[in-house]
Amino acid sequence: MTREEFLAMVKDVHEHPEHLAKYRKKYKNVYPFSDGIFKMLMANEAKPQRTVKFLNAMLGLTGRKAIKTYTLGVPENPGVLNDKTAIFDIYGTTQSGEPVLIEVQQTFNKLFVDRLIYYTGRVVSRTVKKSQDYKLPHIYVLSLLTENQFPKEPDTYLHHAQIVRNRRIFYEKMDIYLVEIEKFFAIDKRTSPCKREATDRAEMLRLFRDVLEENDIPEEKLKKLLDKDFMKDVSLVGYTDETLLNEVDGMTNIIYEKQGSYLQGGEDKANEIALAMLAEGDSVDKIVRVTKLPKQEVVKLKRQATKELASA
Repeated sequence: MTREEFLAMVKDVHEHPEHLAKYRKKYKNVYPFSDGIFKMLMANEAKPQRTVKFLNAMLGLTGRKAIKTYTLGVPENPGVLNDKTAIFDIYGTTQSGEPVLIEVQQTFNKLFVDRLIYYTGRVVSRTVKKSQDYKLPHIYVLSLLTENQFPKEPDTYLHHAQIVRNRRIFYEKMDIYLVEIEKFFAIDKRTSPCKREATDRAEMLRLFRDVLEENDIPEEKLKKLLDKDFMKDVSLVGYTDETLLNEVDGMTNIIYEKQGSYLQGGEDKANEIALAMLAEGDSVDKIVRVTKLPKQEVVKLKRQATKELASA
């Protein structure tokens, strides 16, 4: 199931939940970059080496720098995953106590870097306790972008951000990797086989492309890059209707945000989203949650929409 197919399914199943059975027959695999599905696949406590292999490939870590163990969840950092505005999908630490943060960015958003830096800063600040010095651990951030964020750079899918001074590395203990997934697929497709990127990162992304396109993947390749159970874990058969419908609801909220772009356009755009959601029959509480508008404002918009409909 490609991203386009997933979005089409989301729109259809949101309006007609009974159509989910049709998609179960049509597709073999889930869309692996949907927020909840990605967490289940890549933050599986029963298969920690899957996460380790994924991170080493995507971050390009080898030799002494390679991650050997990855511990999910850190009690002293409450809120990073739990509060409803948090950005990171997966949060954990390496064997050296280095935080590694993973997020999937679903839509183009001019403010996503602001949010990324803000929540990364929260993690950094919580590593320093009272009466301690300010020696900080190395922190890695991996942001998987399902839409292209840098359209003016059509030949660059990997963006490595560091703190620099006069174009030289100033602070070596923060590495942010932004990976444009669909752009990688496009670059790979138009590049001749003999000139394609041969890194572990590229091979990992090709594996996910095979999952999206529902191609057969040799077991040896699976075992090398992730593990032999990965294809079983991406199979639609293993997911309940409740889980899939929850993913549809979550993605629908993101689509509403994109349609209105209220983060970039202020209250007017939030009102546009609210009106679109009212037309879909969504509840006032849900609209408040998505748009962040005051409840009384949403109620007012609902009354206006009802009045206009009655007079039409």
